[in-house]
Amino acid sequence: MASSYASTRRSLVFSVVITLVLALVLAALGGLYWALTKAPKFDSEQAGAKDRHFLFSIYGFEGDLLRRPTGVAFDEQGNIYVADTGKRRIVVFDGSGGYISTFGGEPGKGVKQLWQPIAVAVAPDGRAFVIDKGLKKMVLYSAQHVATGEITFPESPTGVTVANDTLFVTTRSGVVIGGLDGRFQTGYVKWGKGAGEFDMPGNVAIAPDGTLIVADSLNYRVQAITTKGKVKWVYGKPIPPDQAVMYNGPDRKFGLPSNVAVDQNGYSYVVDGLSSQIVVLDQNGKFIEYLGDVGHADGTFYYPDGIAYHGGRLAIADKFNDRIEVFTAPMAPSATDRLTQNAAWGLLLLIPLLLIPFFLRRSSRYVMAPSFLTALEVDTENRDSVVGMLKRVNAPDDFAAANKESVNDLRILGKRYDADAVPELMERFSLEQEDAAALYVAMHAGKKSVLLVNDEPMLLAAETLELSSLTYREVREAAAGSTGTDASAGEAS
Repeated sequence: MASSYASTRRSLVFSVVITLVLALVLAALGGLYWALTKAPKFDSEQAGAKDRHFLFSIYGFEGDLLRRPTGVAFDEQGNIYVADTGKRRIVVFDGSGGYISTFGGEPGKGVKQLWQPIAVAVAPDGRAFVIDKGLKKMVLYSAQHVATGEITFPESPTGVTVANDTLFVTTRSGVVIGGLDGRFQTGYVKWGKGAGEFDMPGNVAIAPDGTLIVADSLNYRVQAITTKGKVKWVYGKPIPPDQAVMYNGPDRKFGLPSNVAVDQNGYSYVVDGLSSQIVVLDQNGKFIEYLGDVGHADGTFYYPDGIAYHGGRLAIADKFNDRIEVFTAPMAPSATDRLTQNAAWGLLLLIPLLLIPFFLRRSSRYVMAPSFLTALEVDTENRDSVVGMLKRVNAPDDFAAANKESVNDLRILGKRYDADAVPELMERFSLEQEDAAALYVAMHAGKKSVLLVNDEPMLLAAETLELSSLTYREVREAAAGSTGTDASAGEAS
């Protein structure tokens, strides 16, 4: 005979399953949130040369050629600003290399004039900042490219970068930091060879997490400085001045690192001017690959200098080839892309949601015998609690059709049965036709089915066939226990 313990055990198992399902759903949502908000990372294969290739070169415009371009920058729209050093001006091209405008006025050594422009940066609002190395100053321009002022430096400035509405200028001894109004309040300025010290850094780039990536030129290295001023990593090492030209040991990483840009993935692109190539480093300063080689054909370099990144593109001032070269660079996946990339895992974790109806359906595989329904109908005291626990039951289809409205709120679901097999069960267990039909349904309802009975012949038949069964009294007591009511009243025979 089945016991209320078996029913309780099934309820416990079901509760555990539902708990696990909910836990997996939360894990899926948490994983989805993590996938959308994490900093994207790429392995060396993903970040390989196949994702970085030459697009086009800019030699000039309308017959007016560039001459020893040293610096390059992008604005927010992807337009390319060139510090055309040899012709003492700034030239602006669109993202396809088409000419837009020229500014800088008449070259000269006076106030707000340019003589040796070597670097340019553009703020989000269109203001431009141009470094003039020879005159030891930075000239400020409005968004309309009108000179609005200049700032002089005690040491020759070597580069300028705008990031997060902040201005970064490199000088012989380090990096000074200030606002877009040109007022410098802080920086990392200390000449030397030790960690966190600098010797004629060419420029600085700002990683997505705020880390400063400094091309520490005459220390033949790149230093990554955290927002708290700590050295995060170093690639390369200082070389004694008397060995700088000839030394070719395995620890020498650069001919001369002159400039640097950082893409939105946190990868650094270091211009090695003397080696005429770009050194690509990952977020932790690990070498990834070389980009380009010495030469004059498109895609090669001849003593390059400036570099800039924007929207999946690199612009490189190929100085002694008198041109700007544009390359592609890997883009970080957008939130939509990452959602798509991780959708398969999310769906895999959310599969348990689809199983909930399955478990609910299997937990309701009660098969009701006629005697059980009779007992339920007369037990007005406990009927509601029993119905509330069962909710729905299975029964032979003809019996279900005849009794579907006999007890309010109890769903009696009709199941087909083999009428030719019923007589054999009737004879074997001395059952009425309706009882034998219910027994047949229970036999074919699956291992987790439970036969609800209230007479001895059906109970014995269930035990003989090793079917799980519950008597009306067991169900009533279980229902009363779940509601906290007294099941002793209204007992049905």
